[in-house]
Amino acid sequence: MERKIIIYDSVPLMQYAYNALFGKDLKCELQFAESEFDLENKVSSENFHLALIDVFQKDRINLSIIKRISKLNKKLNIAVYSSLFDDELKAKALMYGASVVIEKTESAESIIKTVLLLSDGSRYFDKKMKLNAKLKLVKKKNSSPLVKLSSRELQIAELLVSGVSNNTVTQQLNLAATTISTYKKRIFIKTQTQNIIELSELFKQYNKNK
Repeated sequence: MERKIIIYDSVPLMQYAYNALFGKDLKCELQFAESEFDLENKVSSENFHLALIDVFQKDRINLSIIKRISKLNKKLNIAVYSSLFDDELKAKALMYGASVVIEKTESAESIIKTVLLLSDGSRYFDKKMKLNAKLKLVKKKNSSPLVKLSSRELQIAELLVSGVSNNTVTQQLNLAATTISTYKKRIFIKTQTQNIIELSELFKQYNKNK
């Protein structure tokens, strides 16, 4: 049986990677959606075994697309992936209808195994596991946004709000500038801030309440 997979990724170059991973040897028919609208149209008009969605679009994580695709086809397995997921975002993705969350840092073998299982109709999460994910999400909502940061992210955030420049941070922590940029994106997403000024205000508010 040929598996039919619909893929939505904002990076056109990634199509070559998907074709290499799930090409003819794995008997997968791949279709690529050019936009969220195109993805919804394809899912509503054709039968797919799996939807593979990159939810990090235009410098933000968009989980609402999971809800919309899930409503269009409740039996469709949905695999979402990104390099910027934390536990809260994973819980939200599962609650919105995702079957599994895939980290882009996972090995090719692991990703292939997951995709093949899901496209064959397997279900990764039962109701009990989704309930646990929801409970964790509620618990996190009652705490400071800063607790979502990893120790490294918190270290970088503290340096940035203290007025240290990006170049100085790279030198102090011996990290590449691109790595610092990635950490900043994660920090802004996790704390729901847009810039260093908003992040600084969050630190002030948190320190007052400590």
